Amino acid sequence: MRSIVKLCTLLLSLGSAAFAIQPVRQEISPELLDNFTRFSQYAAVTYCDQNINATGRKLTCDFGNCDLIEKAETLTINTFQHHNANDPTGYLAVDKTNNLIILAFRGTASRDDGLADINIGPVKVDDVCKDCYAHKGCWQYWSTVADEVLPSIENVTATYPDYTLTVVGHSLGGGVATLGATVLRNAGYDLDLYTFGSLKAGDYSLAEYITEQSNRTYRVTHDDDWVPKAPPYIPLLGLLHLDFSQPSPEYWIDKPTGKPVNTSDVKVIEGINSHEGVESTGDFLNFDMAAHDWYFGNLTVCSTYRV
Repeated sequence: MRSIVKLCTLLLSLGSAAFAIQPVRQEISPELLDNFTRFSQYAAVTYCDQNINATGRKLTCDFGNCDLIEKAETLTINTFQHHNANDPTGYLAVDKTNNLIILAFRGTASRDDGLADINIGPVKVDDVCKDCYAHKGCWQYWSTVADEVLPSIENVTATYPDYTLTVVGHSLGGGVATLGATVLRNAGYDLDLYTFGSLKAGDYSLAEYITEQSNRTYRVTHDDDWVPKAPPYIPLLGLLHLDFSQPSPEYWIDKPTGKPVNTSDVKVIEGINSHEGVESTGDFLNFDMAAHDWYFGNLTVCSTYRV
């Protein structure tokens, strides 16, 4: 993800952001806070090597950052691993304790992931929504595994019809999860989407479509995390489809890195490209990686990747 720095600097010089200011709701429910904690841990275990090629095994982690997952009865149904450019890493698993089916995508943990971060495209995705454009790197990652993932989801949802399908991802994985969840919803799947520190997966039209498609999209940001601000929204280049945008609502954790999060610390912010959440902390050139890695815990502690 750090490899996006030079490109973002160039884009920022081309124009300034325009934001639609919307009201802020001040508190979430305890149940939603519990869900954020649980699904952030499902995102965290994607970085742990033992969960790669782990089909038929339980999800685990090495650093005590996924206690809720390790306490649950989980079973890995399928995994996909980075081998070549455009290959994402992640898993499909079931949580028999909480009646969940989890599709999870890892964030940046390889050089090729970094290249996917800056491969902003855009690419037209009329099959998703008319006249919509997606972040090319995220779209290529999703497209690479779609033919494998879709039949697996069909099978596992038939086997566990009462379980809730949930798609999760952090950072780059959040962008891939966003696109994958949108495709799955178009295919008729009733699902929840939880992303943490996700980059922008597409343009304004795509963000608008995702916002209207479901009210069960939970896009979580933290403090001054710079990644959700990237690539920047540049209306001057709208004709070139560089109006990168985030769907609404945003759940902004207004708490420093490493501090416990209470319900009152998470602000619910309505409106595409609102300036009331993470965008209120300044432009993305602060590159606060600690804020990006910390979502109810250190999500990337398993990762050995360094730029």
